[in-house]
Amino acid sequence: MTRYRARAVLLLFLLLNLTACTSWQPAATPSPTQFVEVEQPDRVRVTVRDGTELVLEEPSVEGDELLGTVEEASVRVPFGDIFRLEVRRFSVGQTVMWVAVGVAAYVAAFVTVMTLAACETEPC
Repeated sequence: MTRYRARAVLLLFLLLNLTACTSWQPAATPSPTQFVEVEQPDRVRVTVRDGTELVLEEPSVEGDELLGTVEEASVRVPFGDIFRLEVRRFSVGQTVMWVAVGVAAYVAAFVTVMTLAACETEPC
């Protein structure tokens, strides 16, 4: 039973890694207004012209401003001040990397366990 439990734990960690493979990626449309109204994301990262980054929750458009909350405080950002608008999306590159790391860790653990098991039955 212990052998199957170890496999289940490793598969659980692999699954958790796969769900975390997201990254901030530029908005798909050139207009922040259009992107927020069409996509209606839960959260966006806004970089304003002075370099300040804000993560706005529940973003919406009102006139020529992007509205949202940052740590439960209401924030308004004029569209003219927005340098970059990003949204969290699935990242293929990170997913491939973490799957490779998970497989390598599994193989290393398997080889270690098999080596230790062989050393118990005969001298190494």
